[in-house]
Amino acid sequence: MKKKILFLIQTLKFGGGAPKVTSSLTLELAKKYEVSILSLFHFQKNYPFLGKYYSIKAKRRFSGILFRIFKIYKIINSISPDIIITPMTFSSFWVIPIKYLFRIDIPLIISINTNPNMQYKKRIHFKYLIRFLFPLKKVNALVPVSKDLKKILHNKYKIDKTKIIPIYNGIDIEKIRRIAKENIDEYEDVFNNAKIFKFITIGRLSGEKGHKYLIEAFSKVNKEIPNSRLFIIGEGPLRGQLTKLIKDKRLEHKAILLGTKNNPYKYITKANIFVLSSLHEGLPFVLIEALACGIPIIATDCETGPKEILENGRYGILTNVADSNDLADKMILLAKNQEAREMFSKKSIERVKIFEKRKFIDNWSNLVDKLSKKS
Repeated sequence: MKKKILFLIQTLKFGGGAPKVTSSLTLELAKKYEVSILSLFHFQKNYPFLGKYYSIKAKRRFSGILFRIFKIYKIINSISPDIIITPMTFSSFWVIPIKYLFRIDIPLIISINTNPNMQYKKRIHFKYLIRFLFPLKKVNALVPVSKDLKKILHNKYKIDKTKIIPIYNGIDIEKIRRIAKENIDEYEDVFNNAKIFKFITIGRLSGEKGHKYLIEAFSKVNKEIPNSRLFIIGEGPLRGQLTKLIKDKRLEHKAILLGTKNNPYKYITKANIFVLSSLHEGLPFVLIEALACGIPIIATDCETGPKEILENGRYGILTNVADSNDLADKMILLAKNQEAREMFSKKSIERVKIFEKRKFIDNWSNLVDKLSKKS
């Protein structure tokens, strides 16, 4: 009989890191386990998943809180899973107290895809919740996506090292390379023109992704390299502000907001340099996907993430965070050095092997089996 896994997540809405990881896990683990997904909020455009799907719709009042608590418990009780997996989001702050309230002994794994120091910079109470809730016995394992995150969880949040088990995010390298060969349907004249130098990035149009600094950097780059273009794939609340910044910098038709793309890889492979301008990350999926596309990379040296993926600059160039001048200098330097770009392209292909999907799934499967045997 198959073991049962319940994924309890805030949302599977398309565009977020935690939903993307959950989607990837369900698609693979459903081959071996009986998978269920409980989403606290439902949206029409969700990441693909496999398994039985449940969703809770409650008002944001006290009665809504009580409704959600009992609804979550009722679903957990009806499924009777062997293990519960939840990301370090709003959802994890619900499930831990519920385990104590209803004396639930099902093992709980919390996956951590971002740096809590930065993610909750303005929501200090969430940091206190992590410090208080995550070390408790009802939390059986924490799975950060990087080794640097493990250090932060242990040193800052006083969590026992033995229950912090880093697992790198994994990607389907062959699939990415296969669909990257598809024809693009926008700006093909630009992407197919070898005389135009193309920078590209992917990320939600929100403050933490640092697009403001990237556009400011590109303004300087374009003066030095007039035949250059910047393509930004993603959608988000700052589209209006970024559009205005592009206009103010007189970069219309030079810096282009492409919106969300189901297949961004066909654009990445036709670009010359991938740039990540984030202010903070956990272990950015897009950087790993860029490695798979065999493209040279420039990334900000966040507290966690890029430097671990790029091994402190061995597999790509690191720049100062929120420093448009340093970013511009590195973009110009690499754009003008074809030999360095060819070297980093080879390095990308070499480095991405450690992020192969099979390793990611095997590590998660081994952890699920280990903890479910103890229950």
